Amino acid sequence: MIKCIACVDKNLALGRTNKETGKAELLFNIPADMAHFKAETTGKMCIFGYTTYQSLKYRPLKDRMNVVLWNEATSLTSVPGAITFSNFGDLLRFAKTLSTEYMIFVCGGASLYKQFITYCDELDLTVVDETVSDADAFFPDPKENGFTLKESTPFQKEDGPKGTNGYSISKQTWVRL
Repeated sequence: MIKCIACVDKNLALGRTNKETGKAELLFNIPADMAHFKAETTGKMCIFGYTTYQSLKYRPLKDRMNVVLWNEATSLTSVPGAITFSNFGDLLRFAKTLSTEYMIFVCGGASLYKQFITYCDELDLTVVDETVSDADAFFPDPKENGFTLKESTPFQKEDGPKGTNGYSISKQTWVRL
Protein backbone atom coordinates (compact mmCIF):
# COMPACT_ATOMS: atom_id res chain seq x y z
CA MET A 1 0.00 0.00 0.00
CA ILE A 2 1.20 3.51 -0.82
CA LYS A 3 0.04 6.34 1.45
CA CYS A 4 0.70 10.07 1.55
CA ILE A 5 1.17 11.52 5.02
CA ALA A 6 1.16 15.28 5.64
CA CYS A 7 0.24 18.12 7.96
CA VAL A 8 -1.70 20.91 6.24
CA ASP A 9 -3.73 24.01 7.03
CA LYS A 10 -7.44 24.35 6.13
CA ASN A 11 -6.48 25.26 2.54
CA LEU A 12 -4.11 22.29 2.15
CA ALA A 13 -1.02 24.49 2.61
CA LEU A 14 2.09 22.46 3.49
CA GLY A 15 4.96 24.90 3.71
CA ARG A 16 6.58 28.15 2.82
CA THR A 17 9.95 29.53 1.84
CA ASN A 18 11.76 31.18 4.73
CA LYS A 19 12.39 34.78 3.60
CA GLU A 20 15.68 35.01 5.50
CA THR A 21 17.27 31.69 4.53
CA GLY A 22 15.48 30.92 1.26
CA LYS A 23 14.88 27.37 2.53
CA ALA A 24 11.60 25.50 2.62
CA GLU A 25 10.01 25.02 6.02
CA LEU A 26 6.96 23.38 7.50
CA LEU A 27 4.11 25.61 8.61
CA PHE A 28 3.55 23.99 11.99
CA ASN A 29 5.58 22.42 14.79
CA ILE A 30 3.08 20.14 16.49
CA PRO A 31 4.54 17.49 18.82
CA ALA A 32 1.37 15.37 18.66
CA ASP A 33 1.60 15.29 14.86
CA MET A 34 5.31 14.45 14.94
CA ALA A 35 4.53 11.57 17.35
CA HIS A 36 1.77 10.40 14.97
CA PHE A 37 4.20 10.55 12.02
CA LYS A 38 6.79 8.54 13.92
CA ALA A 39 4.26 5.93 15.07
CA GLU A 40 2.84 5.50 11.57
CA THR A 41 6.11 5.40 9.65
CA THR A 42 8.47 3.47 11.94
CA GLY A 43 9.44 0.18 10.29
CA LYS A 44 8.09 1.39 6.96
CA MET A 45 9.49 2.96 3.79
CA CYS A 46 9.47 6.77 3.70
CA ILE A 47 9.88 8.57 0.37
CA PHE A 48 11.04 12.20 0.32
CA GLY A 49 11.90 14.80 -2.21
CA TYR A 50 15.48 16.02 -1.78
CA THR A 51 14.57 19.43 -0.30
CA THR A 52 12.21 17.87 2.22
CA TYR A 53 14.79 15.27 3.19
CA GLN A 54 17.44 17.95 3.68
CA SER A 55 15.06 19.90 5.93
CA LEU A 56 14.79 17.01 8.41
CA LYS A 57 16.44 17.74 11.73
CA TYR A 58 17.64 14.14 12.00
CA ARG A 59 18.47 12.14 8.90
CA PRO A 60 18.24 9.46 7.93
CA LEU A 61 15.09 8.78 9.92
CA LYS A 62 15.81 5.98 12.34
CA ASP A 63 14.12 2.59 11.93
CA ARG A 64 12.75 3.39 8.46
CA MET A 65 13.84 2.77 4.90
CA ASN A 66 14.67 6.30 3.69
CA VAL A 67 14.22 6.87 -0.05
CA VAL A 68 14.97 10.20 -1.74
CA LEU A 69 14.07 11.50 -5.18
CA TRP A 70 16.82 13.87 -6.29
CA ASN A 71 17.36 14.83 -9.90
CA GLU A 72 21.11 15.16 -9.27
CA ALA A 73 21.52 11.66 -7.81
CA THR A 74 24.28 9.78 -9.59
CA SER A 75 23.83 6.44 -7.84
CA LEU A 76 21.47 4.59 -5.50
CA THR A 77 23.62 5.83 -2.60
CA SER A 78 24.08 9.50 -3.56
CA VAL A 79 22.48 10.64 -0.30
CA PRO A 80 24.12 9.04 2.78
CA GLY A 81 21.71 6.80 4.68
CA ALA A 82 19.10 6.75 1.93
CA ILE A 83 18.32 5.00 -1.33
CA THR A 84 18.25 7.64 -4.05
CA PHE A 85 16.59 7.89 -7.43
CA SER A 86 17.20 10.54 -10.05
CA ASN A 87 13.88 10.18 -11.86
CA PHE A 88 10.31 9.59 -10.83
CA GLY A 89 9.67 6.66 -13.18
CA ASP A 90 12.39 4.50 -11.62
CA LEU A 91 11.26 5.48 -8.12
CA LEU A 92 7.64 4.65 -8.93
CA ARG A 93 8.58 1.19 -10.28
CA PHE A 94 10.63 0.55 -7.12
CA ALA A 95 7.78 1.71 -4.85
CA LYS A 96 5.12 -0.30 -6.70
CA THR A 97 7.27 -3.43 -6.53
CA LEU A 98 7.91 -3.07 -2.80
CA SER A 99 4.38 -1.94 -1.94
CA THR A 100 3.34 -5.59 -1.80
CA GLU A 101 5.88 -6.15 1.01
CA TYR A 102 6.15 -2.72 2.67
CA MET A 103 3.80 -0.01 3.74
CA ILE A 104 5.11 2.98 1.81
CA PHE A 105 4.66 6.56 2.98
CA VAL A 106 5.17 9.51 0.66
CA CYS A 107 6.37 12.24 3.03
CA GLY A 108 6.73 15.32 0.85
CA GLY A 109 7.30 17.85 -0.47
CA ALA A 110 4.59 19.32 -2.58
CA SER A 111 5.96 18.24 -5.97
CA LEU A 112 6.44 14.65 -4.77
CA TYR A 113 2.86 14.52 -3.45
CA LYS A 114 1.65 15.86 -6.80
CA GLN A 115 3.55 13.16 -8.70
CA PHE A 116 2.52 10.30 -6.40
CA ILE A 117 -1.13 11.12 -5.61
CA THR A 118 -2.55 9.17 -8.56
CA TYR A 119 -0.69 6.06 -7.33
CA CYS A 120 -1.66 6.36 -3.65
CA ASP A 121 -4.24 4.17 -2.01
CA GLU A 122 -4.78 6.35 1.06
CA LEU A 123 -4.05 9.81 2.45
CA ASP A 124 -3.24 10.42 6.13
CA LEU A 125 -3.68 14.14 6.80
CA THR A 126 -3.35 16.18 9.95
CA VAL A 127 -5.42 19.29 9.29
CA VAL A 128 -4.69 22.37 11.38
CA ASP A 129 -7.63 24.71 11.96
CA GLU A 130 -5.65 27.70 10.63
CA THR A 131 -5.07 29.49 7.35
CA VAL A 132 -1.49 30.47 6.54
CA SER A 133 -1.43 33.45 4.18
CA ASP A 134 2.24 33.23 3.14
CA ALA A 135 2.25 29.52 2.28
CA ASP A 136 3.70 28.65 -1.11
CA ALA A 137 3.56 24.84 -1.12
CA PHE A 138 0.27 22.95 -1.18
CA PHE A 139 -0.98 19.37 -0.96
CA PRO A 140 -3.06 18.24 -3.96
CA ASP A 141 -6.82 18.40 -3.40
CA PRO A 142 -7.98 14.90 -2.36
CA LYS A 143 -11.44 15.22 -3.93
CA GLU A 144 -10.01 16.35 -7.28
CA ASN A 145 -7.75 13.30 -7.23
CA GLY A 146 -10.41 10.64 -6.66
CA PHE A 147 -10.40 10.35 -2.86
CA THR A 148 -13.26 10.37 -0.41
CA LEU A 149 -13.09 11.16 3.29
CA LYS A 150 -13.29 7.90 5.23
CA GLU A 151 -12.65 9.13 8.74
CA SER A 152 -12.17 12.47 10.48
CA THR A 153 -11.76 13.42 14.12
CA PRO A 154 -13.22 16.73 15.27
CA PHE A 155 -10.77 19.58 15.70
CA GLN A 156 -9.15 19.31 19.11
CA LYS A 157 -6.37 20.83 21.18
CA GLU A 158 -4.08 18.69 23.27
CA ASP A 159 -2.26 20.57 26.01
CA GLY A 160 1.08 19.52 27.41
CA PRO A 161 4.57 19.00 26.00
CA LYS A 162 3.41 16.32 23.54
CA GLY A 163 0.32 18.27 22.52
CA THR A 164 -0.55 20.58 19.68
CA ASN A 165 1.27 23.80 20.70
CA GLY A 166 -2.10 25.50 21.00
CA TYR A 167 -3.36 24.52 17.56
CA SER A 168 -6.67 22.76 16.95
CA ILE A 169 -6.06 19.73 14.76
CA SER A 170 -8.12 17.06 13.06
CA LYS A 171 -6.90 13.70 11.79
CA GLN A 172 -8.30 12.70 8.40
CA THR A 173 -8.09 9.48 6.43
CA TRP A 174 -8.93 9.67 2.75
CA VAL A 175 -9.37 6.60 0.53
CA ARG A 176 -9.52 6.22 -3.21
CA LEU A 177 -13.07 5.99 -4.56
